[in-house]
Amino acid sequence: MKISKYIFLAVGFAILIFLFKKMGITTTLQYIKAIGWGGFFIICSIFIFSNIFLAYAWRVLVNHPIPDNQFYKFVLARIAGDATSSINAMGAVAGEPLKAIYVRDILPLRIGLATVVLDRLIHTVSNLLMVLTGMLAGLFVFRDKFFNNLLAFLGLLLFFIILLLFMVRILKNHHKGIIISLVEKLPPFIKSRFVTDSLRQKIKKTDDEISYIFSSDNTVRQFYISLSIHYFAIIISCSLEIYLIVKFIAPATNLALSEALFVYIFGFIATSALFFVPANIGTSEGSYSLALKLLGHDPVIGFSVGIIRRFRTFIWAGIGIALLFYAGLIKKEVAPDDNK
Repeated sequence: MKISKYIFLAVGFAILIFLFKKMGITTTLQYIKAIGWGGFFIICSIFIFSNIFLAYAWRVLVNHPIPDNQFYKFVLARIAGDATSSINAMGAVAGEPLKAIYVRDILPLRIGLATVVLDRLIHTVSNLLMVLTGMLAGLFVFRDKFFNNLLAFLGLLLFFIILLLFMVRILKNHHKGIIISLVEKLPPFIKSRFVTDSLRQKIKKTDDEISYIFSSDNTVRQFYISLSIHYFAIIISCSLEIYLIVKFIAPATNLALSEALFVYIFGFIATSALFFVPANIGTSEGSYSLALKLLGHDPVIGFSVGIIRRFRTFIWAGIGIALLFYAGLIKKEVAPDDNK
């Protein structure tokens, strides 16, 4: 795994170097400098609001009394946990338990773990919905292929609706528990070695918390509310970020908001497909460059957008890692039912 990681990292840097030479280092640097410190601060600030809404989408799923003045801890936990996904797309999975641990002093760990599992599920559903949105944006961006794009969009929309309804129905009627059912499918030699009776009890409690959100129409509504907040927070903040970056570095470029939306989702799909490249080095910048070129704009602008977004990612990843480090220095009290 380590060897393959280094190989893919080297490939990513090779792509990045190639793009720098292809686009022109001088031109790219001019675009990057054009954003200025003020513009870069505005770009970074967008994600303060994004993280607040995403934290609230997580909070909606929590079936536990939390004082309103403690909500900021959900925001900090969101920033801290998501710092891992900035390093590697697969690191997002590892970051989920960190969020539950971060708020352990105000939320029992078993409830925290259950809600972050649901939050991750909602994130996946939201990603599918964003692909749909990208296709919808394509209807307006590529008008010469409107009919073909419309058929593809309607087909994917129908698939998404069926998938969502099927998933909610399974979760509502799966009395045995989602996590424990997955554990039971593990090879026998793994279960006999790692899955103890104590672990089964803890998994059962976590499954009970997950089941609660689908126990009534009112709680299912919480799931849909969280999904809506999650979807709009990401798609608005990321599209607005790309739109503003282009306006800052190339004011003469006539980029519409629908095009900015397309650029973001095009990059999202490309980097998701190439998740094995650590930190999406090269692939992220290349996808934005290609998207802008498809839209008839200068691909160097897209490449510069990718570089600036990476700088913004470094800032937020640094803040998240600092929060994790700080939280590790604080002695947290264990919630009364954590060990039950």
